[in-house]
Amino acid sequence: MGGLIPLTIRDLKRWYRNPISAVVGVIQPIFWIVLFGSAFDIAKFGGPASSAFFEGAPNYITYLMGGILTIIGLFTGMFSGINIIWDRRLGILQRFLIAPINRASIVFSRILSSVARILVQIVILFVVAFLIPDGLKIEHGFTAMDAVVLVSAVLMISFIFSSLFSIIAVRTTKMESVFGIVNLINLPLMFASFAMFPPDLMAGWLENVARYNPVSWSAQSIRMVIINGTLSASEAHTVLLYMMGLLALTVFMLVLTYVISNKEIRG
Repeated sequence: MGGLIPLTIRDLKRWYRNPISAVVGVIQPIFWIVLFGSAFDIAKFGGPASSAFFEGAPNYITYLMGGILTIIGLFTGMFSGINIIWDRRLGILQRFLIAPINRASIVFSRILSSVARILVQIVILFVVAFLIPDGLKIEHGFTAMDAVVLVSAVLMISFIFSSLFSIIAVRTTKMESVFGIVNLINLPLMFASFAMFPPDLMAGWLENVARYNPVSWSAQSIRMVIINGTLSASEAHTVLLYMMGLLALTVFMLVLTYVISNKEIRG
């Protein structure tokens, strides 16, 4: 796709040259892990039983990391669509459309820049989670394959929702409509998942819904490698199923984004 790399670099420059946007994007997930993670003490659920209740996690921050990393991908993904609306309003999109570039490159450059921002946030969040009192604890080791699972899960969830919100932006011309749809989608996806709490804390019907939520697949995959380190055969099989589901959905959303972008994007 012609123009993809230059447009991606342009979008990243716009991000890091705006200090407020860059700092807020980094600080927000830190607030989640520091304030929310520290405010909830799983030890109060009953000593050793609480560890089993939270899948063997030594504290809630360790349990929460998989969910927070996934939520970063979910929330950062929505801005790839919002930026398309801004470019349309400011007339930048019209200039792109008369250039000899593929229309899909305009959309995919926003998606790739969102993914790059998420990678920066992952590194910073891990450092902070280790440094805060009673923070992230990796008690059973963390291998290169565990790191691959973690990064792949976050990247795929980012591609999925960046694509989704980009499709919405391509089909919508009003900023208010995009924000309304984003709020309608994001919060239900977050709370109807295993990102924040274990399945046993959920109502039965909500647990059944959460099992089919890709946010749950990503959060659980990351959580299992962080808490358990080397996975057993059954745990590895579960993670593999989650990752295959995320991969299939990622490919589907990227293909759909490519088709809709070339067909629908207008000045």
